[in-house]
Amino acid sequence: MMNKSKKTYFPLVFSPFASQLGSAIYVLGLNWLIVRTTGNTKLLGLIEGLGGLAFLLGDFLVGLLVDQYNRKKVLIWTDVVSALMCFISGFYINNQQPQIWLLVVITFILNLMLALNYPAAKAIAPEVVEKAHLQKFNAVSNTFFNLANVGAPLIGGVLLAVKNIDFSEFLIINAISYIGALLMNLLIPYKKNQKEKKIKRESIITSTLIGFKYVKGHPNLLMYMLAMGFFNFCYAGFLLAAPYIAHHFFEGVSTSYGLFLTISAIGALLGGLWLTFQKSEVTSQRIYYEQLIYGFVLIICGTFLSLFTWILIALSYGIFQARFFGSITTFIQNETDIKFLGRIFGLTFLFFDGVQPVGDFIFGFFISSWQQWTYVVLGTFLVVFFSLLLYFKKNKLSN
Repeated sequence: MMNKSKKTYFPLVFSPFASQLGSAIYVLGLNWLIVRTTGNTKLLGLIEGLGGLAFLLGDFLVGLLVDQYNRKKVLIWTDVVSALMCFISGFYINNQQPQIWLLVVITFILNLMLALNYPAAKAIAPEVVEKAHLQKFNAVSNTFFNLANVGAPLIGGVLLAVKNIDFSEFLIINAISYIGALLMNLLIPYKKNQKEKKIKRESIITSTLIGFKYVKGHPNLLMYMLAMGFFNFCYAGFLLAAPYIAHHFFEGVSTSYGLFLTISAIGALLGGLWLTFQKSEVTSQRIYYEQLIYGFVLIICGTFLSLFTWILIALSYGIFQARFFGSITTFIQNETDIKFLGRIFGLTFLFFDGVQPVGDFIFGFFISSWQQWTYVVLGTFLVVFFSLLLYFKKNKLSN
């Protein structure tokens, strides 16, 4: 059984890595193309904003597809569609005057496929990885996922340095990455339960309502979903504050914003490695306490802001967010019956994706007034929220 789990690690870890690497390179190429052809980012915001709606649509569809159809086939077909979209568009796109409608379609389709693919990979994991190895598997998977985000700017930078490279070539490279992910998914040793094949098909609304009913009967799942949603709400403020702080406080420091993002990515890798090699089982209480610690880091470093404390914010964030997401995924998998995993992950990401625009609006409005105190506000939010989660968790255990 141990050998089977190890064989499963390879395709399930490297499939998301390959597709995420290509997607990140696509976004880098898209940013470069739009800024080069228009001279501003307004159009880029429109394209990514419309493309972002695909995540919400995917969150509604994922429960229907992942729980009622073969999960391996969902992974395969999302990679097939993504590869074809990039490959065909690579020959059709006008590199000098790009068709805006086509860029919107490409971004929308890729985001939709990602919104289906990622939860499907998380839902299939408990069926092919032994429960005792889930924590380590999720840690390894998230570490490689973060590694793709680190590697993409490096590869993208090399590609942009190549003379006369066009956006169409970025699309072809992205298509190749999806083909690599497809080949990995074909290696997954998975067969759908014969009894599940006979289950009556449900509508999107019915599937979503069943998911809500299941969560209602499992308070721990509700707590995990709230934790992910609130984390993403604060993450919106974190993302918006970084470039503002870089420009207004450290403008004289060369590439300060890039340094902040790099340190954050390095922290994510360290956090993933820490979780990977941790022998003891990670509990939800420990993860909540870690978020409390990060909240206090934000309060202290925001109060005494300097380049050093700002970099400490980035490093701490990377470490604790990697441990948070790597662990929460395992908690949800262990708490949920396998046949409901698709619906539960769909609801989780629906809440997760739906909360961020609220955070974008609120923090986007106040950051220019709060300035460095934005970190103090974010830290206070984290301390209060995760203190409440710990309080309810302790009460439940005592009862």
